[in-house]
Amino acid sequence: MIEVKLTINEVNAILLSLAKQPYETVAQLIEKIREQAIPQVPEEEARSSKRAKLSKDLEEVVNKEEDETPIH
Repeated sequence: MIEVKLTINEVNAILLSLAKQPYETVAQLIEKIREQAIPQVPEEEARSSKRAKLSKDLEEVVNKEEDETPIH
């Protein structure tokens, strides 16, 4: 077993990269990373990270809806 120290942003980048791979290939690895990482994230940082993700997701949804709005 090895120990690797990464920032939250680095772990998120790895998870995003893995998410682009076939599910059956990476699902167990993603889950293992999440299981080990979640307990290590400080509470305030986790809340801040969730807020940032929600904000980004909302922005993407709004932008997508604007792109799909028919022009009259």
